[in-house]
Amino acid sequence: MLGATKSVTAPSPTMIRRTRVEVDLSAIIGNARAVRRAAGAQLYAVVKADGYGHGAIQVAWALAGARACDGFAVSLVEEGVALRDAGIELPVLVMGPSQVGGEEEIVASDLTPVVASEEDLGALAHVVHRRGSPVDAHLKVDTGMNRLGVAVERAGELAAEAWRSGIRIVGLMTHLACADIDDPADPDSMTRHQLARFALADRAVVAAGAPLRVRHASNSAGALLFHEARFDLVRAGIAIYGQGSWLERGASDAAALVRQPAMRLVTEVAQLRAIEVGASVGYGATWRAARPSRVAILPLGYADGLPRRATGHAQVAIRGVRAPLVGLISMDIAIADVTEVPGVEVGDPVVVLGKASGGASISAAEYGGWAGLSEYEVTCGMSKRVPRTYVGDVR
Repeated sequence: MLGATKSVTAPSPTMIRRTRVEVDLSAIIGNARAVRRAAGAQLYAVVKADGYGHGAIQVAWALAGARACDGFAVSLVEEGVALRDAGIELPVLVMGPSQVGGEEEIVASDLTPVVASEEDLGALAHVVHRRGSPVDAHLKVDTGMNRLGVAVERAGELAAEAWRSGIRIVGLMTHLACADIDDPADPDSMTRHQLARFALADRAVVAAGAPLRVRHASNSAGALLFHEARFDLVRAGIAIYGQGSWLERGASDAAALVRQPAMRLVTEVAQLRAIEVGASVGYGATWRAARPSRVAILPLGYADGLPRRATGHAQVAIRGVRAPLVGLISMDIAIADVTEVPGVEVGDPVVVLGKASGGASISAAEYGGWAGLSEYEVTCGMSKRVPRTYVGDVR
């Protein structure tokens, strides 16, 4: 595992346009520790989709170096290989969908495969046969989400078949469909129905002789809101990045521990312009000044992760004051009405997403709400052309 002194700042091109995504790695470490402490179980940090847009390699370096998690979870074989190539030695679980065609890479890179279908099992068995050595895997069962996983009724049979093929089923997993919206006090919730189905699969797999070591079902919401869903391991994604609007429900003391959003989208005022009454700004002349106005030209747009659909709704924070964006958000430029913000100058910092001074912070939930997006889409949607910069104590 990489040590705590490992640099977490990746090389980046010279920043000429002062638009950047800032990622607070100390917040991610703090959130991960809070989740693991609350769950009382192993924590696999979910770093798929480039760490939900935060930077998978940098996040993994920070968490591994700080010993803040026990392993990582990704979706794609390529994502797991990239972690290994970056020097990450902790376990890496490749959750799918079907990895048929990538089994050699999984085994060669010492990744942990997930068997979620008969096809997965058959393809992995071929690799085991060619190599002549057994492989550890986790078996995923479908407990009601109807997306990935083998039928509960077939779990025992497939576990036995895996054993005969040289595949040791050391983990049993499922995925919760409604943990973020279910009431933890409701005994008839979808989550509890899924957990009951998971228990059936568990008994069948154990009866088939599988050498199970870990059981896991919980995503972030499951880990923090449902005590009985924690088992031996939890897989937390959105919570370690300090997001999850369901945290605001206050349904769990554990949920209150995770309150450190790690991402900020920031830029600077590039130009200031005086707009006469009746004059328009931007494409389509969709906004016209109803009074003598002062606007700030901001060097970012929908190509950077500020959705065009947020036009007419989005705001930014300048000098601790919220200012509305006016006119259509274009590919590279947004325009803020700063008439009510005294003293704005070219070069002033502008917070588009995240913490700002003066109580003007903008959450991912609010940001997404302007364009009909989820928090996941907000952070994952930050364009790769926007440099990531990393801050925070990673010890």
